[in-house]
Amino acid sequence: MVVLERQYGLSDLPTLAAELIAVAAGIKVWAFEGEMGAGKTTLISELCKQLGVTDPVSSPTFAIINEYAYLLEGLNSSLFHIDLYRMEDEDEARRAGIEECLYSGKRCFVEWPQRVPSIFPDEFIKIRLDYDGEASRTIRVASIKND
Repeated sequence: MVVLERQYGLSDLPTLAAELIAVAAGIKVWAFEGEMGAGKTTLISELCKQLGVTDPVSSPTFAIINEYAYLLEGLNSSLFHIDLYRMEDEDEARRAGIEECLYSGKRCFVEWPQRVPSIFPDEFIKIRLDYDGEASRTIRVASIKND
């Protein structure tokens, strides 16, 4: 079910991130799809900023998993930023600890989820970003619940 669809530019990121946080309240796993340069890491950086992450946010393409600390309802917490681009299959993802992150109960922002779709939990939010030109992107957000 599509819950949000629209075009946006860089100046819209703070508002868009706040809207996404509200729309996906309670959903821990967020799957970000889009081609290289579509703005996945840029959007995740803004989401992290709005959640109170003070660490620098960068693409975990080579590290696979970055963990960022932030305060959640006044308590120390953390979230995972995961990049599955280099994953070959489900076994490799499991060996890298991806499944542990996805089922940890912590918020997970996952880039390239289509590389290993079988390890995702039953409920997650799918965010598709499409590059429309230098100043514009299209976002489509769908709530996924597998029964």
